[in-house]
Amino acid sequence: MPRRGAWTSLCIAWVCCLFSHTPVQAQGLLPHWLRPNPPAPSPSTTPRTTGPAAAPSASGGNSTSAAAPVAPWANKLFLPDIALHREQAPPPVIVHDFGEVPHGTVCLHRFTITNIYDVPLQITEVRKSCHCLDYVPMTKVLQPNESAEFVVTMNTGKFVGFNAQTLYVTFGPRYVSTAILRLQATSRTDVSLQPGAIQFGVVPPGTRVVQRVLIKYSGRNRDWKLTEVVAPSPALGASLTEVSRGGLLRGGVEYHVDVVLQAGTEPGPLNETVYVKTNDPAQPVLRIAVSAVIAAVVECSPAQVQFDPVPLGQSATQRVLVRAARPFRILGVEGEGQGVSVELPPGNNPLPVQFVTVKFSPSQAGTIQRTLRLLTDLDGTAVSLPLSAKGISR
Repeated sequence: MPRRGAWTSLCIAWVCCLFSHTPVQAQGLLPHWLRPNPPAPSPSTTPRTTGPAAAPSASGGNSTSAAAPVAPWANKLFLPDIALHREQAPPPVIVHDFGEVPHGTVCLHRFTITNIYDVPLQITEVRKSCHCLDYVPMTKVLQPNESAEFVVTMNTGKFVGFNAQTLYVTFGPRYVSTAILRLQATSRTDVSLQPGAIQFGVVPPGTRVVQRVLIKYSGRNRDWKLTEVVAPSPALGASLTEVSRGGLLRGGVEYHVDVVLQAGTEPGPLNETVYVKTNDPAQPVLRIAVSAVIAAVVECSPAQVQFDPVPLGQSATQRVLVRAARPFRILGVEGEGQGVSVELPPGNNPLPVQFVTVKFSPSQAGTIQRTLRLLTDLDGTAVSLPLSAKGISR
């Protein structure tokens, strides 16, 4: 062990070292029990492709500055007022709460997507965190300032109590960002719907169809009632019937809700909601989602004809399938001209499927936009066939 003089010399040398180094270097010479706590790490400055800085220009040119990483810029597309307030920052998550709903309900929500940027956008991928989530595929390409609906559903028959799940919706293709949608609901066990939604599927034109939903209450309120059913869409009708009610000891009540799809509904997809009112202040309204696709009387495939540029003096043809629910004949065509003609099927016998040939023989350069109308013998029904073509000089 060193003597007293040696310890004194060692201490003097150590103090001299401290004064001859910077504060940070001197801290490294101190014993660990005398060193100050290390500073907290600074926020990351690693650039990320989020926010307007990494997004397409929002009607004001491209931004080159790196924005602080906050949220995916695609989240802005789902904000209801984004078209009027484009400068607002995207939220970290888009949240929709369905609240308390009867067990088995298929909850439906329509998000409005608005493209506020200067380039076309489309949904390229959708991922979901739970099999209880679903969505209606949207293949439409959104041009700048254009909007469209994105329909999502949550099946509460696949869980009990509170549940929150996430949809990841990726936009592209030129600029890529993934929006985060959080859907949440509380599935009640004292009220149930069976089935949880009405799905008519593909319905032939002019057909009236009915589906029934059983609503069952098994709670403690013996006076629980359904008071009214409302179908806001003129395409739907609805009625309500109480089918059983327990006594003073057993309790509980069951109702039938019959939903009618009217025969005169316009062709195309239908996504509506039927509202059932209750006397329960905790849940005054129950919702039943209704979906259907009403087939057209006559439809074409493809639904429109588009020709590649055709040199003058040459011609191009496209074959179009025309189909209906029952045999028919094509009586004639309206809209021919400017090098556009239609060849009807030979013999033109009544068949449920017919083929016509559209021919384009340009006589002058330029673009042509026309709508052909195929006249049929199905109660005077005609089907429209949009056409675009372009003649070019050799």
